[in-house]
Parts: sequence; structure tokens; C-alpha cells
Amino acid sequence: MNGRDGRVSGPRRLSSMSRQRVIEAQLSWISCTVLFFSTVYVLLKFDVLWIVFGIVALSLYVLPIVTFRNPFKALPWEMTILLSSPILLHVSEGSRLMSEHVAWWDDVTSLAFAFSLSTIGFLLTIELHMYTAVRMNRTFSSFFVMMFTLSMSGFWLLGEYIGDEVFGTSNLQTNDAVMVQLLWALIGGLLMGLLYAAYTRAMPDQRRRTLGLLLMWEVQR
Repeated sequence: MNGRDGRVSGPRRLSSMSRQRVIEAQLSWISCTVLFFSTVYVLLKFDVLWIVFGIVALSLYVLPIVTFRNPFKALPWEMTILLSSPILLHVSEGSRLMSEHVAWWDDVTSLAFAFSLSTIGFLLTIELHMYTAVRMNRTFSSFFVMMFTLSMSGFWLLGEYIGDEVFGTSNLQTNDAVMVQLLWALIGGLLMGLLYAAYTRAMPDQRRRTLGLLLMWEVQR
């Protein structure tokens, strides 16, 4: 029923909150299903680097659900989509055709990969807050996300180089392509670091509490 100030109160409000929570969890589960089947696909293809990426992303997704034994502790659906996007582009035949015929498509996939690595870095900050004594404020968290993205891109390129030498593939064709990919990683990490700082600031208290982000508002002495 409505209160004197016109706001919805009582069971109706609780029902509305529960319905929103279920819808968000369902969207997150659907996005994770895409990530799961893409990981299974690269596993069958024995694509080592992408296998590692998929397992790490799935582990970060599952950890809060398993720890709290609550399926509604799933990550926000928008983060799950960002996690899933690069591996989905990697296994997509349409993406390969675009890469062959559209000059800027490789830059799009590099930026998507940077966004995904940034999301992994952001999730690490969340789970460090949830499961350890580590505390970071928003400014340092944004810097951490940017540096994590850049460093992981460097390790990824090193893995591609080793794969080219061992298996005779041609993932890294020129030095310019490597530098461009690192540049996109820097840009993507910087953008996502700033975006996640604004994201946590604008997030409702209830959602921030669910994700364990309350202590990221300020570091408590």
C-alpha cells in the first residue's frame, strides 16, 4: 500500500525489490552461460591462452556464489557481458571475417579485450575487499585497474610470442601491431578505471552492500 508521502511501502515494495533482484540475476546467469560455453569451445580447440582467460573469468564469477551459497550473489550482468565479450569475439566466425575485411576491427577487439581485463582487475579489487583485510579507496582502485590491464596485456603478448615460437602460429605479425595492442590496453584500462570509479559512486547502497563495495567509498582508519 502507499504511505502518506505517496511512496510504495510494505509487501509491494519488498516484492518489487525481489523481482528486480531475480531479473538482474537471470541476466547475469545468461551472460555467464555465454562465457562458459565459449570457454568449453576454446578448451576443445586447445587454445591455451583463452582457456586460462575463460577459467579465471569463470572463477571470479563463481567465487561469491559458492562462498555465500547464494545464487543471487551473481555479478552484475553488465560486468558479466564485458567479461564475455572478448572470448565470444575470439570464437566467432563473423569476427574473423570482419578482421580480414575491415581494417579497424582488430582495434575494436583489442579494446574489448582491454575492457575485459579491466573488469577482471575491478572484480579482484571487489573480492580482495570481500575476502581479505586489504582496503583500497576509489582513487587507488581505479589506478590498480589501469595498471592491472596494462600488465596483463604485456603477459598476454608474451604468451602469444611463446605460442608463435612453439606452435608456429602467427598471432604477433609485426612490432607495430604489438605496440598498438598495448596502446589500446592503456586507453581501455584508463577509461574503465575512471568508469568504475563513477560506477561505484553512483551505485545504490543496497547493490554496493551486496557486492562488498561499502568500504571502497573511503578507506577506514
